[in-house]
Amino acid sequence: MLIPIPSLPPPPPAAPGPGRPLLFLACIGVVAGCYAYVPVVGEDPVPGDDVRLRLAGPAAGELSDRVGRPIRAVEGPLIGLTPDSLRLDVGWGAIYAGTVFEGRRDTLQFHRSQVLEVDRKEFSRTRTGILAAAFGAVAVLVIRSITGGGQGQPTQNGDLPF
Repeated sequence: MLIPIPSLPPPPPAAPGPGRPLLFLACIGVVAGCYAYVPVVGEDPVPGDDVRLRLAGPAAGELSDRVGRPIRAVEGPLIGLTPDSLRLDVGWGAIYAGTVFEGRRDTLQFHRSQVLEVDRKEFSRTRTGILAAAFGAVAVLVIRSITGGGQGQPTQNGDLPF
């Protein structure tokens, strides 16, 4: 003989709030992140680093003629280096509204005399923090505008909020 077990009432629905959207935006901020190029001084970059090479005039002119647009710097992962040269994997493509749409990749090698400066791409905590704070503020404003944000609701003492 089976004895029926009384069922528990279903849990109340979750109260609407900014928790999930804000968590989602925080995750995007961490994953997306902001990067900055920092000059490499007194050391060589390591193969595999994302670098930007600022080119001397003759090298920039030669590369600009080859590509068909003005180029002063190239960036990409460093494939290899020797005491007198740097080799990297560079993406090329059409530029539309300031954004490069990569079409092909080339391996380019530059003599150190052709390079004015080497910059390494590094994660920027400051820029990422500012971006995350801005996204968070926008998210709060959007959520408040969607949920009404308590506007016009009397407070506990009967006053209307500002």
